[in-house]
Amino acid sequence: MKVEERLALLKQLESVAALAGLKGVISDDGQFFLMGFEVGDGRSQRVFVRPTGSTPDGKTVVTISSPAHLQSKGWFSSFSREDAINLLRLNENTFFARYGIQDAGPISKEMMIVASSDVILETLDAEELRAHAHFVSHAADAYEKKMSKADDF
Repeated sequence: MKVEERLALLKQLESVAALAGLKGVISDDGQFFLMGFEVGDGRSQRVFVRPTGSTPDGKTVVTISSPAHLQSKGWFSSFSREDAINLLRLNENTFFARYGIQDAGPISKEMMIVASSDVILETLDAEELRAHAHFVSHAADAYEKKMSKADDF
């Protein structure tokens, strides 16, 4: 995707967020739209929204995600069968969000577990964005609390 196309999509996301009463910024590198959410008990969560692909009929897919836990890449070699099953069970029991892993960055030696959800930009309205960001941020915070008790994200 060209930089200009991505920026136009991020500006569209910014407009929907404004209609939802959500504050955020487009990243300096034009890769994502970032919002912050209070999730209760004095905790907060960052939520990233970025274009990630297209549907078969050409509509834009955006992914709403929130980091939940940061681990060294070597951690996954010690990720037990029980840990994997528990994460899959969380996926089954968490509404409107899923857990997955992402590289923490191109030169990072860490991986992130994130909570995320996909939506179609062309049909995304203010209420839907607010709801998905809410569910994703709360799912990420619940996992973060379970794994570290910290409020890093």
